[in-house]
Amino acid sequence: MMKRLLKQQVSTGTKVLVGSAILTFALGSAYLMYRKKQPDRKAENLHPDHNENLNMERYVLSIPTDQGPIEAVVEAGGECYAVHLDGRYAGSMWRDEEQDVAWHTKDSELEPYFGDIAAQLSEAFSRQGFPSILKGTYPEILQTNWKGGETLEVILNADTDLEVFGTFLKDEVLNLVTFEEHLDLLVKKQDAEYFVLVGIN
Repeated sequence: MMKRLLKQQVSTGTKVLVGSAILTFALGSAYLMYRKKQPDRKAENLHPDHNENLNMERYVLSIPTDQGPIEAVVEAGGECYAVHLDGRYAGSMWRDEEQDVAWHTKDSELEPYFGDIAAQLSEAFSRQGFPSILKGTYPEILQTNWKGGETLEVILNADTDLEVFGTFLKDEVLNLVTFEEHLDLLVKKQDAEYFVLVGIN
């Protein structure tokens, strides 16, 4: 009788041990596969083919040139910012906050536009610079136009549901605001009369 009980306990213990080992192996494998699928968020990996949404800071700027304005998209990742000019990667820039607050770049393609980009980034958190944050955060926004000092017209792409986006913007936009001045966002689709008004401060 004792032998049989002992044999059953050994058998049960072995099953538990094997089951635990299988479970541990499965969890370990799942974790390794999850880590492998995660994007590498290091700044040096921000290059022209980097298309994954990494939830980075993102700014959309309008840079004046002799041939007309060009769009600069500046994405922060790690300690540097990747810059695309009219959809094409132009280089990276960074700021060494321990030594100074000036911006730096080593990319010759970026240098002709560098001063304007740096100036606009420095103003991004003011009311005047707020459009760069809005356009960088919401891809639904095609363009913004100032309609006086306290009103910013926000033009959405044709596929956006104005009511849904307007409600969402009212709930979320204050998370982007660091200035204290009043601003009205006049949100509409291009060539449309109807608009949604979003008040800030």
